[in-house]
Formats: sequence, C-alpha cells, structure tokens
Amino acid sequence: MIIYHYPKELVSEAAVASALRPFRMREAFRALGEEVIEITGKGMDRVGKAAALDGPLERNTVFYSESVNVPPALTWSRRRPWRMNFDYNLIQGLHQRGVPTGLFYRDIYWALEEARATSLRSFLRQQLTPFFARHELRHYEKSLDVLFVPHENMAKFVPYEFAGTEVRSLPPGGELRDAARNGNERQEGRLNLLYVGNIAPPHYDLRPYIEAVETVSCARLEVVTRERALRHHGHLYRFGERQNVSVVHAHGEGLNPCYRRADLALAVRNDNEYLAFCMPVKIFEALSFGVPLVVSAGLEVVAELVERERLGWVVGSPAEFTKLLEHLAENPEELQRMRERVLRARERHTWEERAREVVDVLRKAGSRQSS
Repeated sequence: MIIYHYPKELVSEAAVASALRPFRMREAFRALGEEVIEITGKGMDRVGKAAALDGPLERNTVFYSESVNVPPALTWSRRRPWRMNFDYNLIQGLHQRGVPTGLFYRDIYWALEEARATSLRSFLRQQLTPFFARHELRHYEKSLDVLFVPHENMAKFVPYEFAGTEVRSLPPGGELRDAARNGNERQEGRLNLLYVGNIAPPHYDLRPYIEAVETVSCARLEVVTRERALRHHGHLYRFGERQNVSVVHAHGEGLNPCYRRADLALAVRNDNEYLAFCMPVKIFEALSFGVPLVVSAGLEVVAELVERERLGWVVGSPAEFTKLLEHLAENPEELQRMRERVLRARERHTWEERAREVVDVLRKAGSRQSS
C-alpha cells in the first residue's frame, strides 16, 4: 500500500510540468497494482483524508510525497495558521510508526537565485519563502528515510546534512507513446526540429540556436512555448521575420502532433549553477515518442544522460549545432540508427519505472529498519 501525499489538488491536464508530475506518479503507482491511499487536495481535504490513517496499516505500507515549490506551511498561513505544521507532522507521525517515508523535493531555486521584486506581494513572498523552505527542510531532515531529488547533484545545495536520510535521484518519466511518424509534413533532406519550453533570457535564451537554424537550408525549427512567455519575450526573437522557425502554443495531448513530426528534440540552456541538476520533463517526453535529443553542454546532467545512454547528441556551441544539422541531413541513416536506440531505451524512462524504483527503495529502507 502507498500513502500518497501531495499538498495541492492533482491535475490530469496541466500546462506546467511540475503540476503534471504528481498526477503521473499517482497513476504509475496504481499501474503497478499498488493500493493508493491519497492525502491530496486542499488543506482541510488533506486533514479529512489523513484521519483514515489512525488505524492499523498493512505491513508493506510506504509513504511517498511530491513537494510543491511553495512550502506547505505557507498554504495554511492565511486562513488556518494553527495548522501550518500539519503536513510535516503527518510525515513525522508515520515515520515514528515505522512506515518508510520518502519525499521528492522538487527545487532549491530559493537558495540559488536572487529574484527581483516587482510588487509588494512578490517582495513578501521572496522574504517568506526562504524562511519557510528552511523550516520545511528541518522537518524533513528528522522524518524522511529517503529524500528523492531530480538529480543527486542537487543535494550539495541543500543547506542541511540529512545525515540519516538516503538521497536518491528520481528524474521525471514519460509514457510509451505511439511512435508512428507524421510523414505528410516531412521533406527529404530537411530535418524537423522541436523545442518545447520557456524562451525567457538569460537562462532560456534560444536566440543563438534560432540564428543557427536560419543560416542553413536543411532544417526547420518549431518552437512550442506558453502564450505568456511569447507575450513577454517574443519581441526579442522576431519570429515573424524567420524563414525556418515557427512558433505555436500547445500542451498535454496537443503536443503529440509536434513530437510525431519531429526528427530531433532540442534542449539548450545557458551554463549556470542552477541548471547543473535540471532534469526537464520535456526531455523524457521526447524520448517517449522515440525522438533523439540535441542537448547543449550547459544542461550538465541531461548531457551526461544523453552521452551515457546514447540518446542523441551534445553540442558545445551554436556553431557545433549547425555542423551537426548539416551532417545529419546528409547522413539520414545515422539519425535513423539513433532513433532506433531511443525507441529501445525509452522503456527505462517511464513514469511506471520511476514509481517502481520508489516502491523498491522505500521497502528496502523498511526492511533495514525491521532487521
């Protein structure tokens, strides 16, 4: 049995990957045949659901939580401040009862980035979030058997030791998709590239790679980004003047046609400390469709994954990117071989495999406790 905790409502069709992941993980636990007891939803909904845990629990019960970017204590602060520690006490109480406890800690942005306040509300949030985030981690340090993070490199930025806690990488996953290609929109000798994500400089500055695509005749790039990002940053890219670049809005199932016409999925970021452990969901979404990756070296841990499992190519600069496009356009058999490798590898990177790993790790932790 899995006690599954998420301090918000689950959303099956979310435009933001961080909101989609908790839903996918719950469904993956169910797909494994596990009974899932949910402690999710709004605050008082979680309180009501947690009451069902007061009785005896099955012997193999484990607890798993998906965190949110805003510490749970802050979600109680305005209406029911006396319940600010409810979620933390829930985990600690189960831990004390001998239930193996694990939590996926999503992000440590508050300790790395120096944000600029644009309003009184954003100023207050920037002041409060680090305080409550440290408060949150102090609770987890005392109550978790396993701390899951996007990549183990993130652990060195966590400000506490977690000496008695096992730290494990738990990147996103994907679903095995119909990998049939959309041949109607493909031209011989021309590559279809796809970029899905933010376009906001400086971290997500796509302009050097767009300029590279514009210099060749063998490729075209489809950029999928949110309307808000286009509204704020689209003028920097001059999409209307581009010959080989188009931009669309899509999320969820609406992305399927984009992946089915793509030869390559592009993931590029500027090199910085924060992105050293970044594992975007869109990487694994592309793999689930059998689409090879082109990744900039600045996405350090993704680049390591791509090179280790041979899931595509890593480029060090836009100039390298240009040479790669020309090479692959002239050697389509090389691209096809890479696609076949990706199709074989994608089964290792599903949400179900991530859920299986969580269950295995937590039950092993439980076995160590009882021995």
